[in-house]
Amino acid sequence: MKKNTYGNIEDIVQNITMVSSKGTYQKMSLWPRVSNGPDLNHLIMGSEGNYGLITEAVIKVKPLPEVRIFDSILFYDWEAGIKFMYEVSLTNSYPTSCRLVDNIQF
Repeated sequence: MKKNTYGNIEDIVQNITMVSSKGTYQKMSLWPRVSNGPDLNHLIMGSEGNYGLITEAVIKVKPLPEVRIFDSILFYDWEAGIKFMYEVSLTNSYPTSCRLVDNIQF
């Protein structure tokens, strides 16, 4: 949900150690993704425990922001919300998280 600021999870996770009934998996170095074929870390992250248990992870961290603002905007109708989201996409300011939900989802 906060990928605009922090990136996708597959880019944040640098390495994973997974333990299964067959042994331990750990990528030994941080090769570029494309030069070494598919990144097995992606397979492990998406397996939800089917292949084993993640016991260790190396992740990128970023400093906490100096200011954190939490806010909500209520729109008169769905079309006004869509127009707002479109206008935000045209700016150079991207909020860390911005979602448009209807009353049923909310």
